[in-house]
Amino acid sequence: MLIYIEGNIGSGKSTFVRLLQNYLAKFATKPVLVQEPVDEWMETRDSDGSNILEKFYSDLPRWSFTFQMNSFISRAHKIQKERTPDNNWDPFMLVERSIYTDRHCFAVNCFNSGQMTKMEYDIYCKWNDWLSREFKLRPDGYIYLRCDPSVNTNRISKRSRDGEAGIPQKYLESLHQCHEDWMDKETNNGVPVLTIDVSEDFTSNERMNSLFTQVKEFCESVELNN
Repeated sequence: MLIYIEGNIGSGKSTFVRLLQNYLAKFATKPVLVQEPVDEWMETRDSDGSNILEKFYSDLPRWSFTFQMNSFISRAHKIQKERTPDNNWDPFMLVERSIYTDRHCFAVNCFNSGQMTKMEYDIYCKWNDWLSREFKLRPDGYIYLRCDPSVNTNRISKRSRDGEAGIPQKYLESLHQCHEDWMDKETNNGVPVLTIDVSEDFTSNERMNSLFTQVKEFCESVELNN
């Protein structure tokens, strides 16, 4: 079973996944948590020493295609590494972001805003479609961490990740709308979606206990209906 944890930049996905580690033993089937390969991106550097995130946000028209290609390929690769022990083991996986976020939010936004050409976007979509089919990356469900873009802006500022300084709020607002439209489309296509509002702080034990109950019940429902 494959469930993706989605949300805009700065929604708290990494924090949510880290806190979820404390609850894994309470699942009937213990899931494998797969985090977004941000560390890998931070180590992907050009000859001037800049990492790929820094390149992307400093010059979107030049680096959008490069970054988006690298992003979805690294996501697919990380999932496949968890899927390839002996005997074709296929675990229950909770994965931070998917290649479909890249496709339906980030790449679409780059194309619509003129940061990616039609030819680049068409090539990107062909590769994204192929990897999706070849490695069976379609989800059984999504957990969508919905967050107000103004809160995203504040959280990005506080975490001070290299390359993210100065991300415009308008960019986050555009990505937020892409997420909303995409989740509606997935729901209409019959894919289960659990939407959790994380605009308020969710890191307290009381709040996480409540959220975990929702996540557990959602995962059990998805598994039952598979």
